[in-house]
Amino acid sequence: MAHRAGAAEQGAIQPPPASAAAAADPVRLRRRPLPAPPSSPTGAMENGLPDYPLAEILSRLPAKSLCRFKCVSKPWRDLIAGRLRCRNFPQTLQGFIYGDGEAHDGENYGHFIDPLGKSVPLIDPLFAFLTKLLWVEKIVLLGSCNGLLLLGHRRVSDIYDSLGYIVCNPATEQWVAVPSSGWCPWPDSEDEDDEDSFTEEDVLTHLIFDPAVSPHFQLIQLWQKSYRDLAGVHTYSSETGVWRTNEGGDWKQWGLDAILNSAGCPFNGMVHVKLDDIYERRSIIVAVDGEGKTSRIIRWAENRGFPDFVGQSHGHLYCISGDIDDSDMMTELSIWVLEDYHTEEWVLKHSVSILQLFGKTSCRFDSYEVVTIHPDHDLVFFVEYEDRKLISYEMSSKEVCDVCTLGHGYGRVTPYVPYFSNLSVLENKH
Repeated sequence: MAHRAGAAEQGAIQPPPASAAAAADPVRLRRRPLPAPPSSPTGAMENGLPDYPLAEILSRLPAKSLCRFKCVSKPWRDLIAGRLRCRNFPQTLQGFIYGDGEAHDGENYGHFIDPLGKSVPLIDPLFAFLTKLLWVEKIVLLGSCNGLLLLGHRRVSDIYDSLGYIVCNPATEQWVAVPSSGWCPWPDSEDEDDEDSFTEEDVLTHLIFDPAVSPHFQLIQLWQKSYRDLAGVHTYSSETGVWRTNEGGDWKQWGLDAILNSAGCPFNGMVHVKLDDIYERRSIIVAVDGEGKTSRIIRWAENRGFPDFVGQSHGHLYCISGDIDDSDMMTELSIWVLEDYHTEEWVLKHSVSILQLFGKTSCRFDSYEVVTIHPDHDLVFFVEYEDRKLISYEMSSKEVCDVCTLGHGYGRVTPYVPYFSNLSVLENKH
């Protein structure tokens, strides 16, 4: 079994060990070069430096510096901002956002983790360009997609997004307010004491954004009225600026009485959500498109274990599952890939023991969280709740690395992929 690096200080990235120590310890943080960008169709810049090395240099700069360099010259502006060339820049996982709920009243943002240990955050994780606006009361980070962040906007006294949403690009500090869809946690009662009967978990809102397809974003909101009832699906498009309602949905139309998993995976222009029937131990993955319609139902075979996470990597849909015994314990996790999206043939890509990951022979299925799978590398990030450590696991080398220790009440860990171009749909700019 590989041994992890020493315990990280809270909120701090551990420096890579010296080469001798690294040779002795197979579990170490490996600094990987950024993927080489493709050559530019223009051939060379006006200063004689080819696009390829210039793009490589620019790709390593902080977002604010990169935006300033767009003013150097028109070729530089085109290289940095061009939609076809934006793939030359770090359009991959660059870090994580998390909060300090104990110190800041449940906030789930405010800290940025750079897995490579850079001292200067790529973005301002405090979102000062938003929080200093007089009309902004309380915001909660709900998710991210290809550089854009979705934040719930609520009154300080509320537990739900009573004031709607804010979609922003922290790299460019552009943002736009989205009105509330009208959801209320006690819709059939005039007595707000019924608030305990509904929580913010009864409504799940997901962001879809793919700049290679469209400059517009979409929101998909799922209302779970009860354990057995999907109250409705609501969608919002930045192109139309209005919410649309698809009422009358029901988990039963998807073949089981289920609990909606809070995490959703944007993939192929749809959000993929996992539904679990915890008593029957059956699960399905449902793809919902931007109009709120069920586009695809992907069955999950029970013999593959209980699915815990759905994500995307290398252009494919992935699922991480574990075999749970009668005492709700598991000893191994399996990583599956849907190599052909049009089939239901999941291929086992990798397996890893709980002993290798967390240093114990087994753990409860609800004692850890899969944060994300890297979109371009064979890396999976986990948080074990007991010690609040964010760790990475590399499938090819089977290396486990402590990235950092999170604070108490960190809320959630949100993966961040930057997008450096301005968007007209984000009409406001700091």
